[in-house]
Amino acid sequence: MENNIDVIFFICNHGYAYDAMTEARKAGARGGTIIHGRSSISNEKEKFFGIMIHPEKDVLMIVCLADQKAALMKAMTSKYGVTTEAKGLCFSMKVEDSIGFSFDPIPFIENK
Repeated sequence: MENNIDVIFFICNHGYAYDAMTEARKAGARGGTIIHGRSSISNEKEKFFGIMIHPEKDVLMIVCLADQKAALMKAMTSKYGVTTEAKGLCFSMKVEDSIGFSFDPIPFIENK
């Protein structure tokens, strides 16, 4: 049985992951997880692949169906990519095995 689930990683300067998640939601993402971290490079003026490295980072992870991946990645990087203040780097990986993910539509619950 082939798994059609991917995980998107969006790594950006601290403070931009929530905004990137907003753009991903507009493109169809249901949710994500944000982890706060620090770059392993201690000097803020270091460059990696020509990009200025800042020590405080956010990592946004979004699990999605494979056919959603391109739209979600484009939505985040178009406003928060490497050429912006966010300096967002984005990549994806295939999820080989998973338990507990449901991609069924969220049921509409009417308030009474």
